[in-house]
Amino acid sequence: MKEVILVTGPPLNGRDEYIESALEKADEREYSYYHVFDYIREVGKENGVKITRKNVLDFAISHQDLMNEIRDRAFERIKMEIDGSEKRIHVVSTPSLFRWGSGSVIGFTASNLKLLHPNRVIILLDDVLSVRRRIINDPEWFERFGENPKNIKLTTLVMWREDAINHVKTLVHELKREGIEVRYVLQFGIRHPLDVFLDLLFREKEKPLVYLSYPMTGHEEEYYHRVRDFYAKLSEHFTVLDPGALDDWWVVAEYDTQVNANPSTKHIKIKHLLDGNEVDELDREDIEQATEILRRQLVERDFNLVDVSKAIAVYHYAEGVSAGVISEMAEAYRTLAAIYLYYPFNRRPSPFMEFYGMQNPSRRTMFKKEGEMIRAMVEEKEYWAKV
Repeated sequence: MKEVILVTGPPLNGRDEYIESALEKADEREYSYYHVFDYIREVGKENGVKITRKNVLDFAISHQDLMNEIRDRAFERIKMEIDGSEKRIHVVSTPSLFRWGSGSVIGFTASNLKLLHPNRVIILLDDVLSVRRRIINDPEWFERFGENPKNIKLTTLVMWREDAINHVKTLVHELKREGIEVRYVLQFGIRHPLDVFLDLLFREKEKPLVYLSYPMTGHEEEYYHRVRDFYAKLSEHFTVLDPGALDDWWVVAEYDTQVNANPSTKHIKIKHLLDGNEVDELDREDIEQATEILRRQLVERDFNLVDVSKAIAVYHYAEGVSAGVISEMAEAYRTLAAIYLYYPFNRRPSPFMEFYGMQNPSRRTMFKKEGEMIRAMVEEKEYWAKV
């Protein structure tokens, strides 16, 4: 059965680079890939308009009607190619919505989506510090910000994300009202391994979606020494969604630590989790303005990952109760996902954690051994209630 997957998101989140790197590992006989901007350039050229990466923003804002016409024709061309193809998976990549200056650039409209009829929508996201670095290292974009890192505000980047996600949600809601069903919208961090993205695209039926829940705040070292190892084992059997694939929470945690240590500080220095040699110095005021939105986005994104998953695997390697983990277990219970709890301690957990942690099909138990829990999940996945 033919399936169309729209992969979208905010600008400068590394979407196309990530997709192309992943698809290099895939069998070309299985899929077709459509980079919408390539089609826009092609249609523009046929109409005597030269559209480039450097001029597309200004052109789209100052010549909206013409740009809309070119974009619509690009989608029509993609749709014709999909209809004429015998391949099973069709990946379409384009930005969602991007506000710049006094205008905005719309990556797709409701009409474009009605034509495309995507079965799934994947919003690819990168953490805000990586987006900021990507701008600094891109001469064309850095020029737009006056070649001054101080002009690249976290508040701007989190609002780019907010706009992009809300645009997708609004249009998918419109489609559903008209009877066009999108199976799910998934907010997917690009720190997920490429093989996990390929499992998501091609092997979701054989490797159903599982959300990995674990204590995060205050446990950064454990994440890199314990959670990743468990994640790799679980990924042999499932498509595992990891909230740690975006490390925005690191910004907030570092802000709290440094302000508590020095309440008068004006600048926050943040080492990148993936490369401790890189240090960002950010204005305290900018982080404070971005934090309220950022923290809400973190919660909404994690709940989104839970909502699309058939089960959650709770890897509770710390004895203290995690409010985030409990909340994710409650959300999983609400959405009918099976819940498996690894809790290797003799002391009983809270009654709430115990209740939620035993909501799996047959064993109704918590697990003290990692391997035992994974085996139970593999054996019971056919009995999971969530379709």
